[in-house]
Amino acid sequence: MVELERRGAHGNPRREMKAWLDKLAEVDSERRSYIKLAVRGTITDLELDEALGELEETRATAERELALLRNQQEALEALELDRDVLLEHYADIAPEALDSLIPEARHRLYKLLRITVIVQPDTTLEVSGVFGEGLSVSSQGSVS
Repeated sequence: MVELERRGAHGNPRREMKAWLDKLAEVDSERRSYIKLAVRGTITDLELDEALGELEETRATAERELALLRNQQEALEALELDRDVLLEHYADIAPEALDSLIPEARHRLYKLLRITVIVQPDTTLEVSGVFGEGLSVSSQGSVS
């Protein structure tokens, strides 16, 4: 769920945010240019009003999109926090819950989690699965 939210419907949120911030900077630059043209008398007040109106619509769109992207980022951060809390909770209850499973149910759970255990010659266990790669457990039970 976190990964789906991170990818989002829009692709790369950071890149999109930068694009909208660039658009806002472009709008500011164009606005200054139109005002300079009006001061010089190169464009009429009516043309200035029309141009500034269009720029204001673009600015409003950019600000709306930025707000949506910020909301998505906040939602992602909340999901990640929830994920961490949930994982910690399950880590606390897992040993007792695993002990209560019959061997077939435990095996199904290990398959679901894609758990692989490799025993090294020095009796170190390398454990991997959907929870992450490269977890090592020594014969004394310490985890690294």
